Amino acid sequence: MAAKPVKILILAAGKSTRMKSDTPKVLHRVAGVPLLRWVLEQAYALKPEQIVVIVGHESDRVRKAFADFPKIAFVTQEPQLGTGHAVMQARSQLQDFSGDVCLLCGDVPLVRPETLAALQDAHQRAHAAATVLTTELHDPGSYGRIVRDADGKLSGIVEAKDLKRGQERIAEINSGTYFFDAPALLGCLDQLTTQNAQGEYYLTDVIHLLAAQGAPVAAHVCQDSREVMGINTRKDLAQCDKIARERVTDALMANGVTILDPDNTYIEAGVHIGRDSIVYPYSAIHAGVEIGQHCEIGPFAHLRAGTKLGDHCKVGAFVETKNAVYGNGSKSGHLAYLGDVTLGQDVNIGAGAIVANYDGKHKHKTEIGDNAFIGCGTVLVAPVRVGKNAQTGANTVVPKGKDVADNTIVVGAPARVLKTKPGKAT
Repeated sequence: MAAKPVKILILAAGKSTRMKSDTPKVLHRVAGVPLLRWVLEQAYALKPEQIVVIVGHESDRVRKAFADFPKIAFVTQEPQLGTGHAVMQARSQLQDFSGDVCLLCGDVPLVRPETLAALQDAHQRAHAAATVLTTELHDPGSYGRIVRDADGKLSGIVEAKDLKRGQERIAEINSGTYFFDAPALLGCLDQLTTQNAQGEYYLTDVIHLLAAQGAPVAAHVCQDSREVMGINTRKDLAQCDKIARERVTDALMANGVTILDPDNTYIEAGVHIGRDSIVYPYSAIHAGVEIGQHCEIGPFAHLRAGTKLGDHCKVGAFVETKNAVYGNGSKSGHLAYLGDVTLGQDVNIGAGAIVANYDGKHKHKTEIGDNAFIGCGTVLVAPVRVGKNAQTGANTVVPKGKDVADNTIVVGAPARVLKTKPGKAT
């Protein structure tokens, strides 16, 4: 069945009230990536014509963070008067659109693309005016409940604060993720009212309105309830982060990476690690890090954004890197800080070595040439260059701008030339 054209609406106007935060909820991070970025990846998987992000609280910060993303339009919901009211703000983007509208929640980051594809397929096969993604929970808590008729067909959704006696025991809940026929959705918006416990315009009332009109409405059950977990508190955020990072490590191990203790290793989304590399426990690897094949990381290593390792590299115990580029075969075995530095091939960084990249006002770059040997306790004060096949003695301090020439051994504080070594083929 050929898919109908799709537009995506993402609800992203939340205030983070229960998180007690000054940061918009959708900018909080899961596995190193903002919540809204996760949801946008879900949206792009559906190949939409347009993505409409409905913002509200701290809207300028959200717009700025995602201004460069393709196919995005922002609309503002101010004040926030419920989910139905949020969709009303996107009315102009949906006018004269005859395809499907997929509605996603900006604080539900773990829905898999396969689940959305299955929801879309179920929606189209049922020729439905609306299809809601549901799941079953042992403790439904504050989620809206799915109401079915005697034949098991969806008849409506009741928000938690509007539940009638006995409905609180319903285990099937509304995930907040939907597919709608665009004209059917638009036709119901003006019929929404605020006659409910929260005094808001509920999008869930659209399901009841369509069912009452005899329009087909459907539900598709998500078997893994963790996918539709919404984030309202810091505890929710931590639980979601753990699930997301478990997915990351599972994917890496499936692609040939050894992670010796996944439960005690912190790896964020967007990390690339080549096959046959090993990650030891208590290491932290942040979003954007790239690691080649046959590398060794940790234990207790900390690889920050901008770190790129070639093949056969080592970042050992208590080594921290930031914007550090390692050529093939380069190693830093123990107790080192390497920030804003480029290492050539087969460089050895001794224990306790520091690249002093910050002068109190600005960050500066350091370059270390092929086959260089940086002795234990060396301090390289950026900006500085250490040449190919050069060597620093233990506890040497190389001042900024005092480059070390190729094939030279320097010692002392400040560094002075001890001798020149024979040239080494590279």
